[in-house]
Amino acid sequence: MSAVLLWLTLTGVGVWLIAGSHHHPQATRTTVTTRSARGAVAVSETGLSTLVSLGRTIYWAGPKAGYTYELTQRPDGRTYVRYLPAGTPVGSPQLFTTIGSYPIPVAYAVTRRASRQADAVPVPVPNGGVAFYQRRLPTNIYVAYPGSNSQIEVFDPSPARARQLVSSGAVEPVQGSSHDIGAPKTAATATDPAALAKLAARLGRPLYWAGSEPGMTYELSQTPDGRVYVRYLPQGVAVASAQPYLTVGTYPLANAFRTTKSAAKQKGSVMIAIPGGIAFYNSSRPTSVYVAFPGVNEQIEVFDPSAATVRSIVAHHLIRSVS
Repeated sequence: MSAVLLWLTLTGVGVWLIAGSHHHPQATRTTVTTRSARGAVAVSETGLSTLVSLGRTIYWAGPKAGYTYELTQRPDGRTYVRYLPAGTPVGSPQLFTTIGSYPIPVAYAVTRRASRQADAVPVPVPNGGVAFYQRRLPTNIYVAYPGSNSQIEVFDPSPARARQLVSSGAVEPVQGSSHDIGAPKTAATATDPAALAKLAARLGRPLYWAGSEPGMTYELSQTPDGRVYVRYLPQGVAVASAQPYLTVGTYPLANAFRTTKSAAKQKGSVMIAIPGGIAFYNSSRPTSVYVAFPGVNEQIEVFDPSAATVRSIVAHHLIRSVS
């Protein structure tokens, strides 16, 4: 079987997606102009974690103070995190450190085979990984780890800096939220609608819930990164119960509508029609529906142990901001 090598250029970043390898490789060149990068958005570390919680695998070079993280997602699952220095606008044509994550089955084996090509130069990488660059393109290093279905591309205008990022182990997967929406949160307390409204006013941002439900206890919990959860406990159920119940999470996320809309285009996503907003769930996790509205920097996650119930709640427009 011959190799299929797809060379893309994204705002100056060359990308090799290696789908297989043997002798006599064939290459197809495609140009992706800066116009096609209009889907790029600024995103926080929390926003990246939220996407990982949706089932994405995203690599980056870790947090960097004073930088903007620019996220670009493609319908085929490719994801790019670019580090923009302070004052650099999103979508800038300048070249900066960029980490690409590409879903490729048996990525380690594929990348290892590619690293044995005549023009490949190996790069030391920790944790049993494999990494290499091509002599004519030393700014782009391709990395994969055993057992992973993700190939990573590390780009930097400085070849030395690109090698240092890879060899030091700085390139790592973004960690998803450790807060499962279906599980109890720390410091959970009983609350009421008036207290929720006061909390929203104090935080200076909208908080969402599924409206009032007679006989229910509203359980409030928060996390240090700003996530707020409202859980609906049936009568007699104690606060912080380990049982999963209807929960509405509000997550601060810059450009939440665009980011959620982009995530909704990924494989396995199922849309739910709602007025003025976007909502979807992934078929691999149908008990969580993600919602966002234009102009609101909050992403909403609606969870219920019953996939049918959570779809009905969102489809009937029951999710609203606390007033």
